[in-house]
Amino acid sequence: MPNVRAAGWMIFSGPMKKARHVAPRILRTVFRGLGPVFPGLMGGWAYRLWFRTRRYAGSVAEQAVAGIAEHTTLSVEGVPVAVYRWGAGPVIVFVHGWSGRATQVAAFVEPLTAAGYSVIAFDAPGHGKTPGSRTNILEFASALQAIDASYGPLHGAITHSFGGMALAYALQQDVDAGRVVCLGTPARLEFLVERFARMLTLPDPVVTDLRRRLEKRFTANVWELMSTDNNVRTLTMPALIVHDRDDCEVPWRQGRMIADAWPGAQWLATRRLGHRRILRDAATVKAVVDFFRR
Repeated sequence: MPNVRAAGWMIFSGPMKKARHVAPRILRTVFRGLGPVFPGLMGGWAYRLWFRTRRYAGSVAEQAVAGIAEHTTLSVEGVPVAVYRWGAGPVIVFVHGWSGRATQVAAFVEPLTAAGYSVIAFDAPGHGKTPGSRTNILEFASALQAIDASYGPLHGAITHSFGGMALAYALQQDVDAGRVVCLGTPARLEFLVERFARMLTLPDPVVTDLRRRLEKRFTANVWELMSTDNNVRTLTMPALIVHDRDDCEVPWRQGRMIADAWPGAQWLATRRLGHRRILRDAATVKAVVDFFRR
């Protein structure tokens, strides 16, 4: 999911460690000062930052689970997408979030493979071991289409954050999954733009220009076309929507919107896990595995 921290690192990373820490502050200052005067110029810069990604190192547990995976690559629109596979049996795919990685599925691998499933995870373009420094929801969806074509039919999918939004969009194309779990997923594209604008303190004219550029790049209807709650309204597969009430990055009400829009979806609210620890929480993992086994 686009964020100021990722944007700042991409612009200012280098040998001077102090520059990395002041980058977000510099970005905000520049946008506040120049945005009202040069909205088109600053809107273009915000637009480029919107698609930027950043790689974060995985934990020891993630590195360990990566070490026992079957590794391969899939060519998706000329990009070699890194793919990980564990176990044998019905396929469950994991879709990471913005600036996430495939190995964030680590806590789910052993319980799912022990239950007889095969776990597939991939690094989206600009993430993990897949090359690039920018991406968008269409590229996430294309990677999912390639996974479905190569490893499907998909028994299910586990998604985190932006990954849930990407899957919901892909399900409206030609991707299919028997059961779906969404963890900490945003419901509305407008929310992501508003959050991005708050973190960078974008003046209103810059936000207006950014929105115009997004509509020009995709479609004027991009706000409905790519919003999770809109894309799940006609889905019929079972779904489990899990969101932490203490998630400071994607407020739990976003998840509740998805659960309310998805016919028959189950809602599970957790506490004190935030946006990322939910991926490692034993009780959450058990609830997800039980959901697939049902």
